[in-house]
Amino acid sequence: MSRPILHLQDQGSGTPALVILHYFAGSLRSWLHVTGDLSHTFRCLRIDIPGFGRSAPLPAYSVDAVAQVVATLIAGLRLDSYVLVGHSMGGKLALACAAANPPGLAGVVLVAPSPPSPEPMDEGERSRLLATHGDRASAERTVRTIARRPIPMADVAICVEDNLLTSPEAWNWWLAQGSREDITAEAGRVACPVLVLGGSDDPVIPPHVIAAEVMPHLADAYHIEIAGAGHLLPLEAAQEVGDAIRTFVALPCRRAGAGTAHP
Repeated sequence: MSRPILHLQDQGSGTPALVILHYFAGSLRSWLHVTGDLSHTFRCLRIDIPGFGRSAPLPAYSVDAVAQVVATLIAGLRLDSYVLVGHSMGGKLALACAAANPPGLAGVVLVAPSPPSPEPMDEGERSRLLATHGDRASAERTVRTIARRPIPMADVAICVEDNLLTSPEAWNWWLAQGSREDITAEAGRVACPVLVLGGSDDPVIPPHVIAAEVMPHLADAYHIEIAGAGHLLPLEAAQEVGDAIRTFVALPCRRAGAGTAHP
């Protein structure tokens, strides 16, 4: 069976490259502001995960199946050195890809990541989302609920459009199964340095979840908390996210010192 073709946007140049995965119900467009800055220094490759944005869905889903498709795409790019960046759902998928310690992988950046353990999602919210796929009012409610800093209306519109573009297969898989998968053993095999970014006011992946469900499963990781930010960090805190990635890569991908980033 042939591998699905994933929608990819490639901008900038420089080594290491940044390979970027988006959040659940989002698309590569959510990283536009961050890569608009970072592409002056790095090659930035943003990917629509299967079933999201402009990438077709898979015939069957699991965290491993999606990670294999992404890993195959990355291998085909023949990158000498790259950093894998994942937001929320994309963070869990980034860890699944990194667990194989593929050639060229220099580091991982997890942005408000869904943990490698089952995500502690509110069951009422899970049920609401499962019942409202494709509903514009629900999509608008979700954006308002998960962000804490103001987001320009043009970006809100993109978030809503991406939410409505998500295939039912990908939507139901992540909410019913993918978010519940346990890949802690795989996460423990990640050998490269990992930077974890979180928002102090994130209602989806709050600081205590990062402390209890993300950091203990990583061998070489440090955490930066962005004050006053919610879950949509690439849109709410594009400058802080870009600066943190740039510092992490420049050191290179070594511990720059833990701390809290303030607006």
